[in-house]
Amino acid sequence: MSSEALKSQKSFSFFPALLISAVIIILWLIPVLVISLRGEGWGSAPWGVFSIIALLATIIAPVAYGWQTKDTTGAVLIGVLPFLLTITIPRIFFGISAQDTNYLVRSALSIVALCSIGGLEGYFAAKREKRAFIIAAALAGLWAIVFLSGIN
Repeated sequence: MSSEALKSQKSFSFFPALLISAVIIILWLIPVLVISLRGEGWGSAPWGVFSIIALLATIIAPVAYGWQTKDTTGAVLIGVLPFLLTITIPRIFFGISAQDTNYLVRSALSIVALCSIGGLEGYFAAKREKRAFIIAAALAGLWAIVFLSGIN
């Protein structure tokens, strides 16, 4: 390995990517926890604002992080982890189960698609080229469309 490759390998740290992912996860989980503890519906209070901020952060963070740091691994983690963990862990923890097999398959495909798109967003943004950034921005738009298409 060249000295430059070793230097870039040593300087890589998962900490910034995991910290950003944790912040996004917390933004997603605040409304869920408050509503679960209060036993009320969503309402329009500040909890809806947390959800909107979390949604925007989930879409924008992989692109912004990848573009700023050129860290493809971290950008992919930010694109995959927050959404994956905030969708699956509450379902397991609160015992939300599938109504039927069709629902389970559609949910799994949606989660896999959104996580894949988010990871690809970060990957292309980390290349820091104009064409790759356009692809990352298009994937961010596609992520929003796929997410909104899954809302009943």
